[in-house]
Amino acid sequence: MDELQELRRYHDALPGAAPESIGAARSRLAGHIHGNWRPRARRIRPVWGLSLTGAAAAALLAVAMTVVPGVTREAPDVPRDEGVEVPHARPSAAVTELRLRPVASARDLAGNAAVLASDEPEWSAGPTQWGYVKSLRAQTRVDGREWLRGEPAVTNTREQWRQLDDKAFATVEKGKLKIFKGSEFEVTYPYLLALPTDADQLLARIYETIDAENARNRASVLRSTQERAESRGKTPEEAKRLAEKSVPPLTRVQRDRWAFQLIAMGMGDAALPPRLRAAMYGAMAEIPGVRYEAKSSDLLKRRGITLYHVLDGYLRDEIFIDPKTYEYLGYRTIVVKDHKDGPFGTMKKGEIHNWDALIKAAVVDEAGQRPR
Repeated sequence: MDELQELRRYHDALPGAAPESIGAARSRLAGHIHGNWRPRARRIRPVWGLSLTGAAAAALLAVAMTVVPGVTREAPDVPRDEGVEVPHARPSAAVTELRLRPVASARDLAGNAAVLASDEPEWSAGPTQWGYVKSLRAQTRVDGREWLRGEPAVTNTREQWRQLDDKAFATVEKGKLKIFKGSEFEVTYPYLLALPTDADQLLARIYETIDAENARNRASVLRSTQERAESRGKTPEEAKRLAEKSVPPLTRVQRDRWAFQLIAMGMGDAALPPRLRAAMYGAMAEIPGVRYEAKSSDLLKRRGITLYHVLDGYLRDEIFIDPKTYEYLGYRTIVVKDHKDGPFGTMKKGEIHNWDALIKAAVVDEAGQRPR
């Protein structure tokens, strides 16, 4: 695992802010520099090792939602779609007044994102509005052949709409909009939008979800494995012992990896409020093994910075982040060391198993509507 860091000097403040805005900004910055600052609390398909079949999300479907539509994000040289414009938030004078701390770690990145998000205007949206996401995905494997290495030969652009109560979703197929009932997403909007915007609380909720889902899955596998052993003549005691040996508990490193991936999936498939997104960065920064990399380039060749986690020294999950706006840019899973006979089979250094880029994300009023 490489540990890279880069220091970014304080940028000059913009003129013209009111004295009270300056005072408020400086107070927040002082607290942030001393490690005490936290964003104001407000309720509001990479490889996934667990099966989040909606059990955790279902309990939150009835949550009353207060949503801040995501700021529209657009990659350079990507044509704009025709549609109805959705206004997006702009930083207030207090934020432009603020001097952000130099970034040398994942926590610095998360702290700056939280500072910028703290003055974003509050936006609300109803459960029947739609989250629009446009993304670019690399074809990393075809029919079980070799995994992608280097630049992809084939990429696919995908547009999707999800109702914020996740009771419907829509895609464009052969030029026509198709709306489907229900949800095909493992991480639902009601689950995401019920997450705390305090990073520590958010991470605790993520681990609770992982532990609960893993316990359910493990119990189910143990039960079926034990039943098979008994059907082959083993005593109940022998069958239980064999089942437990064949289904070891989730390791700490695996648990941390699933936490990183669960947060990353939430970012990649949804339009999110800036404060929630900043809290997600903060939660990632607290996951053991997560590191910061100062320079990167995503699938669309956009310059970015990276947060990443390496599983057992060989499998690296990473997200790309805009170094100026702190908006999410995309995700990749890459093998960084040869590995044999692991839970994911034989892997070779340089293989890319997932790679996508977020082009646009916003909240719109109906399926088929595109933000400008």
